[in-house]
Amino acid sequence: MAYRATQRTRANAEARRAGIERATRHVIARGGFASASVAAVAVEADCSAGSIYTYFSSRDELLRLVFAQAAGHELEVIAGTVAEAATASQIAESTVEVFVRRAVAGRRLAHALLLEEVPEPVQSERLRLRRGYAAAIGAALDRVGGTQIPAEVVARSIVGSVGENLVDILDPAAPNPSPTEIETLIRALTTFTRSALGET
Repeated sequence: MAYRATQRTRANAEARRAGIERATRHVIARGGFASASVAAVAVEADCSAGSIYTYFSSRDELLRLVFAQAAGHELEVIAGTVAEAATASQIAESTVEVFVRRAVAGRRLAHALLLEEVPEPVQSERLRLRRGYAAAIGAALDRVGGTQIPAEVVARSIVGSVGENLVDILDPAAPNPSPTEIETLIRALTTFTRSALGET
């Protein structure tokens, strides 16, 4: 009976921890990392603020973990996208298409992941995400070949140009972009990425 009770206790603890993580994601998706105070997360998770520290050593650690989970999912999406591409042009074009459309569809979360000022532990995860994007795209470019410029340079250029061109569109204070603005941005970035590959 003691062993079974221990298993139940462990399962309950894991469920409470997962609930806090889920609540934190919801708070961030609505108002960014700045809004994710321990008190706000506790309200969302329907628990006391003190109980959060039972599972996480600090607010920064909680935010770092939640960022890493969300970033890992986004990286998997991009990696899966470029894995299906058969040419360098398809890799570049599909990266732009998927990245921009996903960012616009979840503007507040995308702004939080890519642009918002965050604590240092979260910033470290952000740098890891950017390197992950570049590594996935670069590996795909190496696989298909056909680029005159080193794949890593092209991949970092794509990641940087897409991210920089999303700054104003993802600004929480700005109105939602129109479909025309989104399509124009995708076409312009696609043209840029093709030129980065040495194409016209």
